[in-house]
Parts: sequence; structure tokens; C-alpha cells
Amino acid sequence: MTTETKVTEFPLHWENPAAANLTWRFDPMHTPDVTTPLSFDLYMEPFIRGFGMLRLCQQNYYVYMHQPAMPPSAPGPVPLDAIHAGARRWREEIIPEVRAFDQHFLTTDFDSMSAEELAAELDRLADVRVRCGQLHTMATLPWWMGMMSLIETVRELTGGDDLAALRLVQGYGNKSVEAGERLWQLSRLAESIPEARDKLLALADAPADKQLAALAEKPAAQPFVEEFRSFLDEFGWRSGLFEFSALTWCEDPAVPLDQIRAFLAMPDYDFPAEQRKQAEERERYVSETMERLEPDQRNRLQAVIEAAVDVASILEDHNYYIDQRVGVLPRRLVLDAGRRLTSAGTLDDATDVFYLRRDELRSALLGSSEGLAALAEDRRKEMARWAQVRPPQTVGAPPVETATEDEDPDRFWGTHKLRSDRPGELKGNGASAGVGRGPARVLATLNEAGRFQPGDVLVTRTTMPPWTPLFAVASAVVTETGGILSHAAVTAREYGLPAVLCVENATRLIRDGQPVEVDGSNGTVQILS
Repeated sequence: MTTETKVTEFPLHWENPAAANLTWRFDPMHTPDVTTPLSFDLYMEPFIRGFGMLRLCQQNYYVYMHQPAMPPSAPGPVPLDAIHAGARRWREEIIPEVRAFDQHFLTTDFDSMSAEELAAELDRLADVRVRCGQLHTMATLPWWMGMMSLIETVRELTGGDDLAALRLVQGYGNKSVEAGERLWQLSRLAESIPEARDKLLALADAPADKQLAALAEKPAAQPFVEEFRSFLDEFGWRSGLFEFSALTWCEDPAVPLDQIRAFLAMPDYDFPAEQRKQAEERERYVSETMERLEPDQRNRLQAVIEAAVDVASILEDHNYYIDQRVGVLPRRLVLDAGRRLTSAGTLDDATDVFYLRRDELRSALLGSSEGLAALAEDRRKEMARWAQVRPPQTVGAPPVETATEDEDPDRFWGTHKLRSDRPGELKGNGASAGVGRGPARVLATLNEAGRFQPGDVLVTRTTMPPWTPLFAVASAVVTETGGILSHAAVTAREYGLPAVLCVENATRLIRDGQPVEVDGSNGTVQILS
């Protein structure tokens, strides 16, 4: 159980004293937990630096972000040709460049490299992460422009709210939905092979490697094993949150195996039919909206919708290509360096490498390694201690509150501290319409996915694309972070799943197993007992 922490109980260390004069905010959406030193140095910090407008610092193993005041956007509508141009750049330039990074870290034989070559690869990785941050901004900006153009146009022409606008581009799919459908297909394959189905169900509590070994011993189960390994090749280079030291699904496929079992418990669920339903509803929404408009207004809205559709998949797809695959494939490089240091007696275990700073790792490879095993162990213990603490929401200079009642809510990060006066009711951002009921399943991390059952309401701090398969079997989603254009919101709408986001302290106020009702249209969560 974490405890509230005052800034005075949270000692700060500034490499640059001038940084203490800036306001740094905790980011519970992307980094809600303590972060290893190497994850910060080689995974997060250079990536965010590539954005060009954000800065990160690490305090007591928690990540904080500084965002300077942004100039007001230019008045007037966004040129639609700029949105289409961004979509073409994503498909024709950014994806190929990212896939080249992907293949380098997937196929390079790091074992055969000298220590000097490995050190050079670490330098290359830092540069790649900066470049990926740049590509991330290039990819997501047109997506944001497309969604905001749609929201503003619908508001102007019909008076409709954000949900009314965004339902006009639901159901087009993306890589996150594709991963969920592949897992559903695997469940159908397992159901057709009794030996595979029976082993999966019988070994639900066994480690994933033992499950796969048992399946491999069954000749009849080979088609399932081969298809599952094919799935991991494409979708396995991911982990639950942004932490470089976390095992990927390729290394520990417990989460996808749990999801296959969840689909096995839903024999009547038809994934393609559910996706067609979302597309059909979208077409109905578009038709109903167009009927209310004059011909010139219809033409205008149609052009805006087409631009939004052109970029609709980018939010989830950039995460698949940039944030996940190119983010975690370099574990092959880093773990090779860790094994070398372990063989040399510098570290006690290869995974201790994540407790080193980038410069320490580089120096150790080149021969300067005294005391690193003890240092790594000390940091491991420090991280475990700080993991029990709830960090302050800001450090450095006090935040300047500039929001007014007339200001739009932050559509990505969400609006915090929404409260209800009604007993048993929690307030948040209504992010996906509809009402869902079921027992709350409060998950701290995706590693707990084995506890999630069909019909449960997912209650968690934050979600990332690897969580998406759970959306297919949930009855609703509640998170403590996020606005209507966050990952959880976009994914919930693709599944037609009621969602309320940015519910303050949801994981502490809602007990595991407690029945709840989630109203994604009105942004309320009612605790029913």
C-alpha cells in the first residue's frame, strides 16, 4: 500500500541547478511506477528529447516531465491537405525508416561484437531513440490535427460534443485491434484442437514456458504452437508499460496465453462480427449527422471526415511501430552487454544491467567496472523502497494555474479532480458512450491479466496498447488517467466499450470484485454495493 508523500519528504537532486526553477509534473499515464536508471537513460529520456519541446528528469526513480508554455495555435481551420500529407508521410516515409531500426535490433548478432563495438551500439541506440522521438511527433501531429478538425467542425455545424464527432471515425481498426483479433483467431484454433484446448485450460496457473513446452509435446497441437509463435514474432515485442527492464511477450507470453483462455470462455464471441457492428454504427451515425445539414455543410463535413479517417489509425499504429517494437527490441543489445559483464564477474546477473546508468554501462564494457555489482544491488533496494511511496504530483517550481471555466478540457491527458456529490458515484471523462455493468477487476499491472474474466469491468491506473485484448472481453473500462483522445478512449470506442477515464483514485476507491455501473456517455461510475 503506497503512502502519501509531501515534497519535503521527497529529496530532490538536480544535475543542473537551473532545472529546480522549472515546474516538473509526474506522468501517471506513461510512467506510473518507478523506472530503472538505464530505462530512463536509454529508453525514455532521449526519446522524449526527440520531441523537441519536452524535457524529463528522474527523481527517486520516478519520471517527471517539464512542458514549456505553448504559443497559441493559429486561428482558423487546419488545412485538410496538410492532414492528408501527414498521413502519406507516415505510410511512405516514417514506417519504412522505423522498420529499418526494427530489423537492425532484431537481426544483429550482438554476441559476435567486440566490447568496443557494443559500446558504439549503445551510442547508436541513444541516437535512434532521439530520432524515434522526432518521428513520433511527425506521425502524431497530423493525427491530432485530424481529430481536432473533426471535433471543431462537428461542434460548429451540429452543436455536437466530442463523442458525437469521434463516433464518425470509429471502427476503422488499427494494429492494436489487429492484435486482439489474432488472439481471438488463436482461441478458435485452440478450440478446434482438443489437445491444445485441454492443455491451455489445465495449465492456466503454470509458467508460460512450461505451458508452451507441454503444448509442443503434443503433435496434434503443433498448428496452434506454430501460429502462436507467428503471433509473437509480429506482436510479441511489447510490454505492459514503458519500462525497458520489463520482460516482453516474446520472453514471457503469459499475457497472450491468458487472453486466449479468456476467449475460450466466450464460445459465442465473434470478433469480426463485433468489428462490423462498430463500422455499421459508424455509417449510421454519419448518415444521421449528414441528414441534419445543408448540402454545402455536408460537403464540408465529408471532407473533414475523410481527412480524419486518413489519420485515424496512427495513434495506435505509431505505438506498435515506434513506441513498442523499436522501443523494446534493443533489449537484445542491452541484455547481451549484461551477460558479458556477468561472465566477467562485474555483475551478479545480466538483468542488473538495468540498474546502471548509460555512462556506467559503457565504461564497464570498456574495462572500468569496479563496484558495479554492489551499486546495482543498492539501487535495486532503493527502487523497491521508493516503489512503496506515492510521489508528489509536481516538483521544482510551484505550478502556475491558468485554466478557466471556459477552457476546453485536455483531450489527451484528461481533467483531474472531477467529483460527484452523489453517494457511491465517481466522476471522470466520458470517453466512450454506453452503459456497462459488472464486477470490478482492479489490476495494478498487465501481469495480472490472468485474473480478468469475461464481463469484468477493467479498473486500472492507465492502459497502453498491449492492454487492448482485454477490451474485447470487458464490459467497461475505468482508468485514473486520460482524456477523450488518449489510448484507452480510442481503443474503447473501437470495441464499442463504455469507458470513463481520469477517475481520481479509482483503484483505491473501487474494491476488487465490487459491482459497478459505468456510464461512458455521462462520465460516471456508480459503485453498486
